[in-house]
Formats: sequence, structure tokens, C-alpha cells
Amino acid sequence: MNWNIFTDAKLIEQLGWTLLHSIWQIALLALALYIVLRLIRPHSANARYVVAVSFLAISVILPVVTFLQVSERIDIAQARQQYLQPDDNFQSYLTREKNTLTSPLTETDPIPAAQTAVNVSGSLVILRIFIERQAPAAFPFAVALWLLGIALFSFRLIGGVWKLHHYKSSGDALSSEWQHRFSLLQEKLGVDRAVRFARSNLISTPIAFGVFKPLIIVPAGIFLQMDPRQFESIIAHELIHIRRYDPLVNVIQNVVEVLFFYHPGVWWISKQIRREREFAADRAVTNAMVDCDVVYATALANLEEIRLTANKALPSMATAANGGNLMQRIQMILHKKTEITRASSAWPAGLAAALISALLLGVLSYAPASIVNAQKKANGRKLAVGFVSIPPLARPEGNVMDSDATTRLMIAKLTQYKIPAIGFVTGSTISDGDKLYPVRANMVRLWRDAGLEVGIGNFKHVWFYNTPYDDYVVGVKKNEAVVKKVLAEKNLPLRYFSYPYLNTGKSVEERDRFESWLNAQGLHSVKYTVDNQEWMYSYAYDVARLDNDINTMTEVRVAFIKYMDKMFDHYEAYSQEMFGRDIPQTMVLTSSRLVADSADDLFGMIQKRGYSFVSMDEAQADVAYNTPENIIGEFGNSWFERWTATQGKKLRDEPRVDDSVAAIWKDKQIKK
Repeated sequence: MNWNIFTDAKLIEQLGWTLLHSIWQIALLALALYIVLRLIRPHSANARYVVAVSFLAISVILPVVTFLQVSERIDIAQARQQYLQPDDNFQSYLTREKNTLTSPLTETDPIPAAQTAVNVSGSLVILRIFIERQAPAAFPFAVALWLLGIALFSFRLIGGVWKLHHYKSSGDALSSEWQHRFSLLQEKLGVDRAVRFARSNLISTPIAFGVFKPLIIVPAGIFLQMDPRQFESIIAHELIHIRRYDPLVNVIQNVVEVLFFYHPGVWWISKQIRREREFAADRAVTNAMVDCDVVYATALANLEEIRLTANKALPSMATAANGGNLMQRIQMILHKKTEITRASSAWPAGLAAALISALLLGVLSYAPASIVNAQKKANGRKLAVGFVSIPPLARPEGNVMDSDATTRLMIAKLTQYKIPAIGFVTGSTISDGDKLYPVRANMVRLWRDAGLEVGIGNFKHVWFYNTPYDDYVVGVKKNEAVVKKVLAEKNLPLRYFSYPYLNTGKSVEERDRFESWLNAQGLHSVKYTVDNQEWMYSYAYDVARLDNDINTMTEVRVAFIKYMDKMFDHYEAYSQEMFGRDIPQTMVLTSSRLVADSADDLFGMIQKRGYSFVSMDEAQADVAYNTPENIIGEFGNSWFERWTATQGKKLRDEPRVDDSVAAIWKDKQIKK
């Protein structure tokens, strides 16, 4: 095409004006959507989704309307141009307008305030005329760049479509058993459309796509990486996307993103749509499947771990269960809040009160009598929790993404149960002593930003008994310097120290000397009353996870909860024998995947025993923690055992670790 013809074309001018006006129009729409989403935050995710989709539709409609009106505006501009004398130039016209607008007032002129308004209005007119005369010269280049951008983004979109077609053609049919289970799930969710299910080695996470012939493709190996109930919850998520016609909206989004690739506002609005779409689908899953909140949240975390390990990107045309902000989604799943529609100022309060009353009535009606009686009997029990160490160890060693997934799931569980836990950092896992390891240090920041306290152990997880005093202090100082870098970012203090392995040194004098040094640093050591061998169960669980041995994983989790229940019996008996009451307890755990995956069972069991979760400050403020103890040895002990032995009393027989778990740990020692 001849460039002169291109530059003179009326269509180019219309497109140019449309693109120019779309910049401020869509920017205002994005700002308006931001305000509206803030106002309707208490409402359902589906309501927010509908609003965001509506704003995206308006973002398309406005430029179309602008395009249709441009011809008329061009005619008006041409009529205005006739106002200028043929031999005038633009500068003389501006001078004449300025003189007219700033001429002296007469008795018939407006009052000064009105004159100021006229001046402002006139300035805007002059600015508008300036733009109208100067902008068209740039329109051919702007439109050419716009068309080039559309071509490039279209190639990207076509590539995604081709990739989905490749997935579809390479997919294999699933077994008849799973096809039957999918059919039952489809019927349960009310999906009356024909949906094809397939599996493929080319993907790492389940995806759904297709408008007229929907298809769900799952990774071929996912059956070995998730238990069936978790997997069903993920498939339910994809079926709900299909039921809601989300793939159709997603296709439209992709087309709009291609047309308006140049505008950040469109990308932001589209991001909000995808975000709220995932929240809405999550809520639909938890509403449709009974008691699946934790199962579903765990499945999402596992799915993200699988995806990160595979490191495969998905085409934007597909909807995937692990889309959106994973951490926010897990938090919303585990913190289900009643969503209400606010019809009037009084109605929400009345409805909320009614819902809360109904909830309390339902809980009290459902709770077994034995649980209610146990809670009454043990009313007032308190427990503080410390985790050693954060970030969690990865299985296999070095798998940072596994640690990250475990960290996020653990934080979600602690937030759900409102546990003000302390995470004790082993500095060598997040730093070389000088520079922070970005990914691992960020896990500590996640813990910190969730409102959980951060404490320290030694720079390396070493036994005080086997480490010279000066070397031990140097290690703690080094760890203190590392962790304070992370806390200083939020101006947070460092207050607590936890002895690695609960080992307090070779002698009472050495321990007292170290305690004095800690106090001088503004640090306080934690005295754990509920010690346990959870780390052995966690190791057995990690071994089973590496082998994708779901049966063993389940057995370890069941055995772990039974073991911990016995440990609470054990230490509660100590409390009654020594103090004649239930003192506030302090429990040590590792930040393992077992604890994260078993959190509902573990913390639920603890609550049923009548415990409320309190801070370490509150627990150790009890006078019981001032009880003298002088037990020093090679191994670490619970402070109940230390207090008992100091008084010359016989220790109670501690519950044993399950033989199957002990055998796995023993095998590890042999392999060493």
C-alpha cells in the first residue's frame, strides 16, 4: 500500500482517535473497578467476578462507540477550522482567543469567579484544538504499531491454541474405573454437558478448555502423586469451570488482550477476572463436596509443587486448577467466611446475627456429648507452639519448591486455627552468613508477614553438649545477625531462642552462663513441656511421599495422631502430679509436611482436649516455669522430665514410637 494513501485514509484517523481516547477511557474504568471491588469485597467471589467481566465488556464497548462517533467529531473539527481566516496561522488564532478571554470586564461581563471559569474553559478548548491539529500527524505510525502489536500477540495466541490442540491429540483415554468416577462426579456437580476426559504426559497439571466440546486433560502420573479424594476435588474444580462457561469467557479475554495489548488497564482488569474466577470456582467446590476444605487446599498445594517441579507453562487459553494467587486461594478455602448481600444498612447485621446463631446452634447440636464434656472438664487449658526449624527441610534435599509449598500450607493452617506460633530459624538454611538465599529467606518473610513470630536457634543445628561454649555463642551471634536482617525489614524485634535438640550444654554452670548472655542480648530461651518424636514420623512420611506410596503416607498420619494423643496424656499426667493443675503447655514440632498435611487432625485433637492456643509469652509467664532444674546431659529432655528428675522423682514411661516408623528411621541410620 502507498504510504500517502495510508496516511490520508479516513479510517486511519478514526482508528487513531479511538486509540487515543481509549487510553483515558480504560484507565478511568480500571480505577472505577478498583474502587467497586473494594466496596463489594464482603460479597461473594462470583459477584466480584461478574462485576469485573462487566467492566471488561465496557472497556470494549466504549472504544467501539468512540469509533462510531469519530466521523461526526471530525466534521465538527472541520467546521471549527473554517472559523480561521484563510491567511491565519494557528498561533494567531491562539492569540486572538487569548485576547478575547482576557479582555477587561464591563458592567455586562461575568463576575470575576465566572470569568476565571471562562478562562479555564477557554484553556481547555485551546488544548483540545491543539491536540486535534497535532495528533493526526502521528496517527499513521500509531495505527501501524497497533496493527503490528496485534499481529505479534495473535501469533502468541495461535501458538497457545496449537499447543492445546497438540495436548488434545496426544491424550489417552482413562481407565473405565476413573471414567465412571468422573461421570458420577459430573452428575453430582450438575454438569449436563458432554465432557471428555483424557490423560497426557505433556502436562503437569489438570487443564480444561473447549467451548463447544469441553475437554479435561490430566497428567498421566498424577494418580501416583495424589490420593483419590484430593484428585477428585481438583477435577471438580475443572468441571465447575465448564459448568460456568468459564472457558468461553477466557477465550473472549484472550481476544480482548490481543486488541488492547497496549493498555495496562485491560491487563489488570483481565487479571482480576481470572483471580475472582478461581475464587468462585474454589467456593463452588467446597460447597458441593462435603468436608473437603482441607483436602482441597492440600491438593492445590501438592498440585503447585508438581507444576513447579515440572516447570511447564500452560497456554492462557486453558483454565487450570492451580491458577491465580495460590496462597490467597488456600487462605480463602481454609477461612470460609459467610458472604452476604447487603440490601440495606440494617439487613446485613440482622442476617449476620441470625447466621452466627444458627452456626453456634449447629455446632453444639452436632458435637458429640463426650467432646462437650471433655471440653468442660479441661476448660482453661492453654498451649503455645514452637517450630524448629523454618524454613522446613526439603525432601529430597535441595528441593526448594517442596519447602515453599510446605511453608505456605503450614502458614495457612496456623492462620486457620489462630495459633500464634514461633518459627525458629536455623541461619545456615537461609544464608551463607553474609548473603541471604533469596528463595529460602522469602519463606521466613512469608512466616513473618503472616503475623507469626520469628525466633532463632544456632546458625547450624548443633548439640550444645558437643560444641565448645565460645563456638556455640559465635554460632548464635551469627544466626542473630542473619535473622535480624529479615526482621529489620518490618522493624520487628527478635525475642526468643530455642536450644537445638533441647540440649542445654555440659554443665549447669555453662548453661547459666549462656542464659545470662542470652538475657544480655534481649533473648529468652523456650522451655518445652511437650517434647515428642514427631520428627521420626515426619521422616517416614517424607520417605513415603518420595515413593508416591499413598497407603504408607495414610498409615503414618493415622499413627502420628494416635502417638501425639498419647503424648498429651503423658504430659498432662506430669502436670497434675507436679502442680495439681493443668499448667500452660509448650509444644515443639518441626515444620514438616506431615504436620502441615495432618494439621486438621492434630490441632483438632488438641482443641478437643480443651486447649486454646496462646503465645509463648503467656504460656511461660506461668509460675510453673520458674521451677528449678539442674539436669544436664548428652540428650535433650522435656522440662517436665527435668523438673521431675531434679526433685528426685521417678520419670513416667513415655509412649513408644510405632515399630514401623522406628524401622524406617533405623534403616536411615544403617544407610549412613
